[in-house]
Amino acid sequence: MKKICTLTIFSLLVSWGSLTAQQGNNLEVVSLAVEQMLDEKGQASILKFIDKNMHEQADEPAMVSKITEIRKQLKGLRDGIGLDFDDQGAILALSAKGVEKRLRIAYDPNSQKVKDLYILPPEEKLNFDIENLDAAVQFMKDHQMAGLVYLKKRGRVIINQPFGMANDNLAVPNGNETIFAIGSRPIDFTKAAILLLDQEGLLALDDTIGVHLTDVPEDKRAITLKHLMSGESGLPDFFHNASDWDADLQWIDREEAIRRLLDQKLLFKPGQGNSHSHGAFGLLAAIVELKTGKSYIDYLNEKFFSPAGMTRTGEYGDKKDLTINDFATGGGPQYVGLPNIPPNWGPTSWLIKGSGGMYSTLDDLLRFYNYIREGDVFDVDHKRYVKGASADLDGSDRGFELFSVYNPPDSELFLFLNRTGEQ
Repeated sequence: MKKICTLTIFSLLVSWGSLTAQQGNNLEVVSLAVEQMLDEKGQASILKFIDKNMHEQADEPAMVSKITEIRKQLKGLRDGIGLDFDDQGAILALSAKGVEKRLRIAYDPNSQKVKDLYILPPEEKLNFDIENLDAAVQFMKDHQMAGLVYLKKRGRVIINQPFGMANDNLAVPNGNETIFAIGSRPIDFTKAAILLLDQEGLLALDDTIGVHLTDVPEDKRAITLKHLMSGESGLPDFFHNASDWDADLQWIDREEAIRRLLDQKLLFKPGQGNSHSHGAFGLLAAIVELKTGKSYIDYLNEKFFSPAGMTRTGEYGDKKDLTINDFATGGGPQYVGLPNIPPNWGPTSWLIKGSGGMYSTLDDLLRFYNYIREGDVFDVDHKRYVKGASADLDGSDRGFELFSVYNPPDSELFLFLNRTGEQ
């Protein structure tokens, strides 16, 4: 899963589908080695990279010359760095000042070596032109995408249109009530829960985590709840390990999650940097449970989902009273269960609790945001945390993406995808 709170990069690490965990981990290491090599100088570093990470080259001087030219073309493109995995290997996307170039890392999973490196042609971009939205929908259909697009401008709904199939095998098209996996969107649910507990006086945003957790290591005792919410905690993004069969779906309980999170090495001292951390929201979800004596999902249902009228939002593994036809199937590259839908992915693990592991619909999310922005759940001081402009991309390696933009007070875009087509 992924959560991005800026427009700099719209593509981060996703899983590698049919590769084994060991092969996938090695591809990640090799991809990072490519990135490092691009930042180095001289032929010696290229030769070292070729020797360690590439197939034996029939014409090594030609490969050295090719990589030297690639370095020139990618020089200075470091404002945004994205890494995607697919069945051919990886794509390293580098951008700066509106220019983006993509480097294909062709990879052989058997030898675990790089077969080739080459710059891809520019991607055809999806453009939401307010005057010609039909063209945007047609673009997505032409690129074998499936999902739902919704756009409201200054309070007026311009388009609300599902497209493509929710389930090809059952011939079920996407509709306004179709349920999609929503990636890291539960981060916003967790923020709302913490804000409400702060408003009710059950905790304070400036509390250090030691107020609510025991045995906090010395290097983490300065972390506050506000740090966890804002990316200033210093915690790494994820906290799965090599023994987990899947970075999302491997079951661990709350206590194991807390132990792993507190054992991590910080990226920087709390409050002295900024780096998004999914794990930070896992700690916040744990604190929600510890302070309320209720499960995370029960607290959300009681305080937000039920009051807002959200009836089609839930956690992985819980089909509620819904049917297969209610869910969009994910388009991969990873397929879990038949069909590939959230109820078949097992109970939401604490690897992603608080920052993922849930499903919802367009209507339910619209109700949620309207409730926290315009309803009476928050006072004026706490509403300011939820009414600012935002741009988010959330997704999972099982084939779902959710992109949204909110421009206060009453303009917003949602794009749900259960098949991403040509990435």
